[in-house]
Amino acid sequence: GGLAPVSIPTFKMAVRLRLISTALAMAGMFAAILMVGALFPAVGGSIGKLDLPKGVTDLLGGADYGNLRGWMRSEIGAVYGPLVIAATGIAAASGSLAGEEESGILGVILAHPVKRSRLVLAKGAAVAVDVLLVALGTLVGLIAGVAAGGGGIALGDLIALCIHLAFFGLMFGALALALAGMTGRKAIASGAAASFGVAAFLINGFAPLVDQIDWLKYLSPFHYYSGHDPISNGLDIPDLAVLALVTISLTLIAVLGFGRRDLHG
Repeated sequence: GGLAPVSIPTFKMAVRLRLISTALAMAGMFAAILMVGALFPAVGGSIGKLDLPKGVTDLLGGADYGNLRGWMRSEIGAVYGPLVIAATGIAAASGSLAGEEESGILGVILAHPVKRSRLVLAKGAAVAVDVLLVALGTLVGLIAGVAAGGGGIALGDLIALCIHLAFFGLMFGALALALAGMTGRKAIASGAAASFGVAAFLINGFAPLVDQIDWLKYLSPFHYYSGHDPISNGLDIPDLAVLALVTISLTLIAVLGFGRRDLHG
């Protein structure tokens, strides 16, 4: 891998080290979505649409539990899916870059002829593998869950939701990677990225309720992930492009930040 933009041995090692935790996340997503789907025939008809304030229903993906599409959008698309995939990206990025720096492992690796930029990009590529595998586990879970719930949602719509979910997770992984690259501190990288996620979630739900701050929703990645409602309307290329551009920019910041710092550990 001498000419590759990423360090292939570093990439393979990073993927291997997180394989078990990623497999567990995939299995957890599959099991949870299957149970949510299987539960719908028993409770879906009796719940219907919850009578909640608009900001709260937006946070819950519309809170329309009367049909399987609304049920899956609210239970998986609005909360559980983005929570798990963002956590996957954040944990992978902060652990493999800042965590290994704090433990001294990166210092040993960089004693060999490995460019810092190639190392960071290798870590970023491994984070992307983790996120994409969890998105794949989500898709398989949705296919099984929709079947268990009685069907009626096209495969294309499920794929669209999972592609949006993957781009969303990649952005949070890149954010944690940028913070890890700039600070070298795992707690800062994971804590700040998670805090941003919570704030972004709340802004996306409540900013549209007040005309003066409605524009704030455009600063939230949740707007680009779910604002177009991919499980109903399919892919939204402009929204995905925004998430992709932010991901690329944050990855570049990670490379530059890590390259210019004295390492800890």
